[in-house]
Amino acid sequence: MNPTHPVFVPEMGMVLLAVGDGLAKLRSSLGNRPAMLVPATEGGDLLAQFPELASSLLHPDIVKAAGGELALRSVGQCLIGEGCVGETVTAEMGGLPLPLCWHHDNEYRDGQLPFNPAKHATAIARALLTRVAGWCGVQIAQLQARDLCWWASVYKVQGHLPIAVVRHACRLPPLEPERVLVPGRGYRETDARYRVNQEALLAQDPLAELRPKIRAKPAVKAIDPDPPMLHIPRPKMKRWESANYLAFVRQLPCVVTGQTEGVEAHHAIGHGLSLMGSKANDLMTFPLSHDAHMELHNKGWQQWERAHGSQLVHVAMTLNKAAGLGVFG
Repeated sequence: MNPTHPVFVPEMGMVLLAVGDGLAKLRSSLGNRPAMLVPATEGGDLLAQFPELASSLLHPDIVKAAGGELALRSVGQCLIGEGCVGETVTAEMGGLPLPLCWHHDNEYRDGQLPFNPAKHATAIARALLTRVAGWCGVQIAQLQARDLCWWASVYKVQGHLPIAVVRHACRLPPLEPERVLVPGRGYRETDARYRVNQEALLAQDPLAELRPKIRAKPAVKAIDPDPPMLHIPRPKMKRWESANYLAFVRQLPCVVTGQTEGVEAHHAIGHGLSLMGSKANDLMTFPLSHDAHMELHNKGWQQWERAHGSQLVHVAMTLNKAAGLGVFG
């Protein structure tokens, strides 16, 4: 095999080759020489790759997000395009602001020009994709499914895209069809029965009836500015506990290593907080990795604080972050 059009990069001592289908033969000819396979850039015509995309892009919400009339100006001089001359005007056709010449605009207003969205769906969709590609900073030929889904997520219209486009952008396998009847051989089994593969089932939420009854318990239910225990000379202190707050602390990065995996909620010790073997309340916690947590308990809190700072400072920073993120409501 002799790859054509090699690109030499003498500064880096490299040669770039477009190998195509002859990759296996090229690898055997290279022997033990260092080589690296770089995958080709994904791109192409999204409308050809996903035929159902054209009709989905005609949704009024998607057209409005892409710019409405401004986005559809690139459709052409006139959408009909049959012997049209002169300037164009914008006509509301099927809920879309589309350009028509004066002649066809008069026919449409008089009811003599039937509008078939499917006939012009490709031209309209291509104009919208051109706007999306400009927003993403690429040419329409380089526009990928993930770019389209990114744009749709920003403008809150991702629900109108075909499920095949979304799954492709998320690198999920395509939905398998239902069982196929093969003449003379019965049904050909697929993995479809082991997964939810219908849009109607995907849209269903098995907990839809229960979700209104589910109420997440806040970390702090209420704040009493004048609790009865305040007026007792020597009240018996209660330990404040909250599993939800500890779950929040475990999601924070470790204050020593910065890692986010295997984080534990450490209750501050010393400083008069853990008297007679009792643990400090759950508010006096901060995130630590398992190794850093064990280091604190093995070396002692005073030696640990000389190396990593006061526990009270870490507790205060954790409480401040919790309040800023709305943990307390």
